[in-house]
Amino acid sequence: MNESLINLTNLNKSYKMGSYELEVLKEINLSINKGEYVAIFGPSGSGKSTIMNILGCIDTKSSGKYFLNGENIDKKNEDELAVIRNREIGFVFQKFNLISKFDVLYNVQLPLLIKGLKKSETKMIATKYIEKVDLLDRINHRPTELSGGQQQRVAIARALICNPEIILADEPTGNLDTHSGDEILKLFESLHKEGKTIIVITHDEHVASYANRIIRLRDGVIESDEYKSY
Repeated sequence: MNESLINLTNLNKSYKMGSYELEVLKEINLSINKGEYVAIFGPSGSGKSTIMNILGCIDTKSSGKYFLNGENIDKKNEDELAVIRNREIGFVFQKFNLISKFDVLYNVQLPLLIKGLKKSETKMIATKYIEKVDLLDRINHRPTELSGGQQQRVAIARALICNPEIILADEPTGNLDTHSGDEILKLFESLHKEGKTIIVITHDEHVASYANRIIRLRDGVIESDEYKSY
């Protein structure tokens, strides 16, 4: 029996714009099990970035319920949410978000250094994850000395280093050429086979096609939720 990881119930999100209220998400009901590979797919303005920010505990909902690993996210304070973001969710963004003055090794070490681990210990762990994304030969290079695909692999190694249950990726191939993008998607496939829960936010049909389940958003509502047939 699959174990539920994420549960959204009657979730709504709106933003006040003066006297006007903009509804971005409307009555979202969604359950994601551990180990799933899910694409949340939709055009610009569909609400997919908002749902990503809520899933990643970056933003809060307006109403409804969000349970992550059985815990009610509403009852968490900002410090507790920061711990969840650090331990349970590995973020991968379109713009990589690497620090240009630091080399690959230090960029990947950073989440563990922030947690207070010793530098020697974090170096050993970071090296393991850099090897996992096949970048040992670039370990002392800075981001500006890497291709876009290599930078995204560094970002994935950094996302993995705290051993999170969930990889939450926002348009992860958006800044990459087709070949580099496919390499990143194959890396997600291998992580999924290892048991990671992968959630990819995308407007690209090709990116979505790698997932085992595609949730289509349009105008803030779930239009369809389909599993890939084999």
